Amino acid sequence: MTKSKDKINNSCINILKFLILLYENKADYDSVMGIFSDNGEKPDKNVVQVVLNKYINALRVFGIKINKVKNKFYLESSLYSIPFSDDDLKSMSILINASKDFPDKEISENINNFISGLLFRMNNSDRIKLNNLTGKYDFSFFYSDIKKQIEECKKYCKEKPVINILYLNKGKEVNRRCNARELIYETKHTYFSVYDILKHEVVEIPLSKILSIVPQPQVGKSETTMTVIFQLKDRLAKNYKLKENEYIESVKPDGSITVVNRSEPIDKLFSRLMRYDKSCKILTPKYLRRDMFNLIERTLDNYND
Repeated sequence: MTKSKDKINNSCINILKFLILLYENKADYDSVMGIFSDNGEKPDKNVVQVVLNKYINALRVFGIKINKVKNKFYLESSLYSIPFSDDDLKSMSILINASKDFPDKEISENINNFISGLLFRMNNSDRIKLNNLTGKYDFSFFYSDIKKQIEECKKYCKEKPVINILYLNKGKEVNRRCNARELIYETKHTYFSVYDILKHEVVEIPLSKILSIVPQPQVGKSETTMTVIFQLKDRLAKNYKLKENEYIESVKPDGSITVVNRSEPIDKLFSRLMRYDKSCKILTPKYLRRDMFNLIERTLDNYND
């Protein structure tokens, strides 16, 4: 009876060791074979393989699927599965199809890794549903018209030359001397994020508005963080939620707060602060106070009929 218990205990321990290797993605063939060695002696591979197959089949009964690829074992499903709704599966299918044509390979890879993690926790029925959905959505057209621009901008982001960029802003041509930073993909637009060397500010330019980009022989200079300080008062000050690039510098007795903002693109910052109406005032830098004043005046001109 004792020998039988010992045998069962050893079997359980070996299964647990095997599962640990699988979950840590370290289940190479030699490591798995080593689990079954007796006192460090070299095991008989034929005998071990028979025992291992029994363990794998036992785990399969509990819904744990294991696959072997090039002398390494991988978990294809876990003991516990997450229930997915039809909407969940449709969303995953859209992500899978979109990642195939997405121009940023790093983002595509991150999406695929995310999907792999979900598949790991998915039951067989949901996997079949997802496979039937995949392929029904085609996003190959989405970035096709700006594919060359995307490749050009990615090249500048990688090589880091100083660039002169000409683009349209509200119907007017704007020329900036910049460092290329990154591409930003949003629902309907792709933006080229650049750092204006002269104004020390970050600007996000829609690719569709770019007229020309001319690289210069100089290497991009180090960036100086653009800092904007503004004051909020009244109810807005009490309910204001700080953005990722902000912190509160001071709180006055009347409840107003002074906020320090760093590196937010000026166009986006102005658009946001305009919504705060009379409860917001830019304190520094002075030239941005002037730019904000001019923006408000131009807005008021629309109502001087």
